[in-house]
This record gives sequence, C-alpha cells and structure tokens, in this order.
Amino acid sequence: MKRIFNIITVITAIFVTSCVKSDYVKETDYDLKTNYEVFWNLINENYCFLGDNYGYTKNVDWKKVYEEMMPLVEAATSEEELLDIMGKSIDYLKDGHVWIDTKFNHRGCYTFYYDENNVRYPENFIKGLISNKVLDYSYRTRNGHVYGNITRDGKKFFYLHHDDFSKDLTAEDLEMFKLHIEKADGIIYDIRTNPGGKAQLSLDIAGRFVKEKTLIGYQVLKTGKGYNDLSEPSPLYIVPNKDGNNWADKKTAVLTNRDVYSTANMFASYMKVVPNATLIGGITGGGGGLPCTHYLPNGWAVTMSGQRMTLDVDKVHIERGVEPDIKVTITEEDIKNNVDSILEKAIEVLSK
Repeated sequence: MKRIFNIITVITAIFVTSCVKSDYVKETDYDLKTNYEVFWNLINENYCFLGDNYGYTKNVDWKKVYEEMMPLVEAATSEEELLDIMGKSIDYLKDGHVWIDTKFNHRGCYTFYYDENNVRYPENFIKGLISNKVLDYSYRTRNGHVYGNITRDGKKFFYLHHDDFSKDLTAEDLEMFKLHIEKADGIIYDIRTNPGGKAQLSLDIAGRFVKEKTLIGYQVLKTGKGYNDLSEPSPLYIVPNKDGNNWADKKTAVLTNRDVYSTANMFASYMKVVPNATLIGGITGGGGGLPCTHYLPNGWAVTMSGQRMTLDVDKVHIERGVEPDIKVTITEEDIKNNVDSILEKAIEVLSK
C-alpha cells in the first residue's frame, strides 16, 4: 500500500535559507524506473550549470545521458544497481556538490580532484611537515586549528592552517591569534585541504583583511526550470569586522591547492580582491553553486548545485576553480627533501 510522501527540499544555505518546491513526488514508490526518471528530472530542471550562462557551461548533454542510462535502468533488478547508474549519470557533471544518499550507501562525484585526462592534480601539501618541522616550536592547536610562528632572516610570520570552514574561529581563538599577529611581519593563511563548510565564516574571515566595504563578487539565482532561467548578477560585499581585531595592515599569503573546495573556494576568490593578500599554490577545486537537497519517491536524497551561483568580481564563474596569483607546485623532489615549496614562496613574497 502506498502512503503519502511529503516532499521536503533541504538547502544547505550559503547566505540565506530557503526552500525549493518539487512537484514530482506524491507517493512513496520503489519502482526503479520511476525513481530514475524523477532523479533525472530534478537535475534537468534545478541544476545550475546545464545551460551556457555567464560564459560557463558543463558541456553536458543531459538528455543524451538519459538516453544512455535508461536501457541500464530498465535492465536493473536492485537498488544497488540503480544507485550505480545514478552515480554514473552524475559523474558527467564533474561537480563535488552533487551526490546521492541512500539508506545503504553514499555516492558522490569527486572528479574535481582530477583533470580532463582523469589525472590527479598535484596534492601540493605535505601532511605534518609544517607543524612538526617548520614552526618555531612545537605546534599549537585551537579548536583543531594548527598555528604558530615561522622566523626567517630576522622576520617573523604568523602561520595558521584553517583546514575546514565547519570549524569556527571563536572569540578566544581570535584573541590568541591577535597576540601573535600584532608582532608578525606577515600572515600565512593556509587553506590547503579545506573542503568548505560555513559560508558566513568565510565572509567573516575575509572581512578581517579589509578596511572598508569591498566588492568581492556577484550572486546569480536560478529563477525557473529552463537551463538559462537566471537572474541578473547581484553584488556581494565584505565589510570590515567591528571587534578591533583587524588584519588589513599585514601582508598576507593565502596558500591553496586543488583540494580547496566549496566555501573555501569562495574564500580564495574573495581574497584575490584584498589589497594586501597574495594567493600562492595551485588552482582550487571549484564549487560555486549552492547545494540543494531533494528527495526521491524511494526516500533517497539527491543533492546538487542549485538555485544560486557565485561569480568573481569580473563576473567569471568560480565553479571550475580559482587560479592563484603565483602558481607553485610541490615536486617529488620537494617531498623527498621535506620542502614545502608553496610555503617557501609565501615566505619569500612576504619578506620583500
């Protein structure tokens, strides 16, 4: 017996929380073909990047994906097979903000780590090297943040590895960092391996590096079911913090790699506008769409980039990643010799 299934659309809000209505599902239904068709339609009408908008497109023929996958769906006999087929479908999107959650498994799309030839981008990070061998003394942590000082040729730099924007910077954290930053000749803000998290946090941190209201990009809303049903870009600003703990006078190096994603990717884009900041390292992983979650008739959750996109100050999409101001790659020789060449370039830049 079928029961009424209430559609709930959960949106992981970046700047506001809102809901997207869905007219697809009225009842619980475990039919494999029905669920694939609902899944396909949800992406077809709600995914941000199927059209050619503001100079960027995924170049994916989503209707062709349907034609390719439907024979597999019709031959499938289990939910596991259906999940595999849906997974193959979202692989075409190459978007880390697209995934499927079921009662038995999670299927994501992590291809932003790989280039067009399916080759893994350089990791550009040596785990444990800075904390154990580079900082002036044994590293310290505050709420999971590794921080400390690096002294070179009589100059001192404050180093902070913010590896996850789901980790807040508390008032106590900021007061502790302030003691070091006031005495430092520059700041090394390392966001390598940061997968994102709270977008408001990325805005708040960026606001510590400016003295006045600063344009950092634009937002575009998806306004309808058509691929190119989009709003005009609306400006996005950061404002200086008001607690007296401002870092705008300090030269800053922001360290990046391909594993920087989502709101961390946005933070990298914001910091490119900051006058005293320089991005050093590798291109970030991208992720410029607002993740929105919809539910299928069988109860599975499908998350995708929907409703909102972020552009940089030049109205260029950051979905594909943010290029550093200075590109540096950690080589195999660097790894062998325990040399973080991205960090070394940051010290060189801040020393000038």
